[in-house]
Amino acid sequence: MVLILFITLPMFEQTAYAGNALEAKLNVSSAEIVKGKSFSLRVYNLKSNQVVYFNSSRPGVASVDSNGVILAKDNGNATISARIFESGKIVTTLACSVKVGPPAQAVLISSYNLDLKVGDQARLSHLLFPINTVETPVYTSNDESVASVSPGGRVIGEGVGQTSIFCIISKGYATCEVTVHPAEEAQVEPEAPQTETIASASEQSDEQQTVTEEPVEEVKAETPAVLPEAPEQTDAPETVSEAEVQEPVQDATVEADQQ
Repeated sequence: MVLILFITLPMFEQTAYAGNALEAKLNVSSAEIVKGKSFSLRVYNLKSNQVVYFNSSRPGVASVDSNGVILAKDNGNATISARIFESGKIVTTLACSVKVGPPAQAVLISSYNLDLKVGDQARLSHLLFPINTVETPVYTSNDESVASVSPGGRVIGEGVGQTSIFCIISKGYATCEVTVHPAEEAQVEPEAPQTETIASASEQSDEQQTVTEEPVEEVKAETPAVLPEAPEQTDAPETVSEAEVQEPVQDATVEADQQ
């Protein structure tokens, strides 16, 4: 029974590792380091029975110690390898590309004054000299309650007031003065809808004018209705003609009797 348990336990550990699908990896796959600076390379997801050995392809450009600390010695490129051993054998090799460059000597930014409203955003860009520097500037705000800034230079108006945004390098910095105004000032423009209401009012007045003109046409149409009374006058001549016709007949009979 003891022998069976001894054999089964290692098999259980390997199955659990495969089920979690954890693979050894580095914290970064590439790094840019200023000459004279250092950077720590780390390996994650190592098993307890695994060991890591670091090596540099160009120790004169970037060297690495047994703990994975890289030291940038000269401008250029190098590859840092992390070989993972298990039971005396290499099971995998990880690599990190390293570029070593000079520090920045000067920095310029895209804007030195910003006017924002609360909630508005603007982005600052930078230009470093010399061009082949690998240094990354750091953005910071003098008062984050007025304006905050991200590591990439995005400025956000947080509250009414004035503050300074700094773009910092090892040899100096550039400053952007930021003024934040109330957000209500941005809402002053919506007067355009008033022109639409005026236009609609004029249209309504035109419609009223057209409506008032329609009854005039109806009055003109009613005037012909009086004209059909004219034929009633034609009846009078008809009665008169009958009387006139009868009178001559009577005269003719009188003359006949006299004769």
